[in-house]
Amino acid sequence: MRKFCKVLLLAASVLAIVATVATAGGNQEASAEGPIIVGSISAPRTLNPLFFPSRQDSIVTNLIFDNFVMPDKEGNMVGRLVESYDVSADGLTYTFTLRRDVTWHDGEAFDGDDVVATFEMLGHPDYDGGMNRVGKIVGAAEYAQDPSLGLAGVSLSDDRYTVTVRVTAPSATFLPGLYFPILPAHAIADIDLTNLEEAPFNSNPVGTGPFVFEEWVVGDSISVTANEDYYLGAPNVNRVIVKFGDQVALTSQLQTGAIDILEVDRDGYTTFEGDPEFTIYSYPMLSVDYVGYRVGPGRADDTAGELPVFSKTIRQALAYATNKEALVEAAFGVNGYAHDSVFPRGSIADSPNDTPYDYDPARAKRMFESEGYTFNGQSGFFEMDGEPLTIELLYAEGDAAAAAILNEQWREAGVNLELRLLDFGALINVLLRKSDAEGDLEDDGAAFDGENVATDSPFEAYLLGFAQESDPDEYAQYFVDDDFWNFYHYDNADVRRWFAEQAVTVDPEARQEILYRISEQLAEDLPWFVYAGTNEIVVTRASIGGFDPDTRGYTLDAHLWTLE
Repeated sequence: MRKFCKVLLLAASVLAIVATVATAGGNQEASAEGPIIVGSISAPRTLNPLFFPSRQDSIVTNLIFDNFVMPDKEGNMVGRLVESYDVSADGLTYTFTLRRDVTWHDGEAFDGDDVVATFEMLGHPDYDGGMNRVGKIVGAAEYAQDPSLGLAGVSLSDDRYTVTVRVTAPSATFLPGLYFPILPAHAIADIDLTNLEEAPFNSNPVGTGPFVFEEWVVGDSISVTANEDYYLGAPNVNRVIVKFGDQVALTSQLQTGAIDILEVDRDGYTTFEGDPEFTIYSYPMLSVDYVGYRVGPGRADDTAGELPVFSKTIRQALAYATNKEALVEAAFGVNGYAHDSVFPRGSIADSPNDTPYDYDPARAKRMFESEGYTFNGQSGFFEMDGEPLTIELLYAEGDAAAAAILNEQWREAGVNLELRLLDFGALINVLLRKSDAEGDLEDDGAAFDGENVATDSPFEAYLLGFAQESDPDEYAQYFVDDDFWNFYHYDNADVRRWFAEQAVTVDPEARQEILYRISEQLAEDLPWFVYAGTNEIVVTRASIGGFDPDTRGYTLDAHLWTLE
């Protein structure tokens, strides 16, 4: 999972890298000329793809690991380490036939033991790595209580190359949820799951992918070398280096030939547009940018009171006060497009019937008035009982442009927007703050009893983005009764029921109808006000061939790259 919840992933990415680097898998013979050098504006936090994986991590981990199954470019689930699979007529049994020509980078053969070990790691009670994908397997609940029982619903053929998985109920989401890399059983055996963050494997990984980890120079680069025994064919280049730096410096290095591939922003697009020495690739990502609102009270003293944004009418008025097209043009340029669904463009759940909230400041003002606010011509703000309509908006540096434009647009509509810039880690800490049943906070010391703990954040509104990994069901935890992730306190019985129904509706058309209802209801209720979708723009030197990026990640098929 390379794009798990962006909130948590980016929170994890602020943790320090303390590991030293090493070489895994031994020396490799040169496959062809190289290296190809990829620029990245952020170093990975970890090279363990099953520990809070992030998009920045995946730039490297896609080179080293292979997925169990994965979506093709049309979104259909296909095998990778799986050669073929079948689903029983009742939808309760999945039979996976594994490839027999796969070898781990350290020379060990890949087989079903690795699959079982990975599944059991994800379901283990001590695992805390952000990948909850095996809960639907028969026996998963019992295994989580007593790992000595094993996962009862997973079995292997005698030759270890057929994996049979039984699930507790038919599921439309189980197979897409298996879109993650498999780890070697012999490496997992040495991992202390109670201290997964410090596992040596995280900085010295062993995979089955097209490239073998070579070296991590902390703060500078990560190098991988060609896997000559790769089952899909040896890579066309002998080495790939992922070099870290800031956007301006990396853009300059791409211009001078010091690097070969770079994801660019709007300024970078302008820099390389029309230059025959470079090729520009642009495509929509499965991601959205949004304003998140706390829509109800919490338990702590500072979250128990009422806020203007608790009113759906106020949230809708703010949406009508937003000129999304102007906002996207100014803050994103070619890197974005105006959008209106919590589900990104290209998702099967993106309904064509979502409320678009076309820019209508006059309508916004009427809606403020309907909530009891009166416009004060002197202050320029709507007021109630002498107090201006004030909303605090939290944001990190990456959303500074969008925050400034929203401030301008909402102030024009009579809203006193108070911007609060936070370090990204600090923002995440605010959003994920916990309280117990009595409202005592996690950092209150002895007063916090640790019982019935839930996220209890004091925010009013914030800016962030979210990337769908492989299936719309990933959104369920945010908009249903999840004590950890539903920190908006959003509560809609229909949405809860629909999320449950779509998860077990295996007919694609019927499921899409349910997902559309979810999309339309969330667009009406606006716990998230989505204003933009994201385009990814990657520039390569014209000498790079075999480059065919898409929403799954531009390093996914790096073994096909050529250097002319």
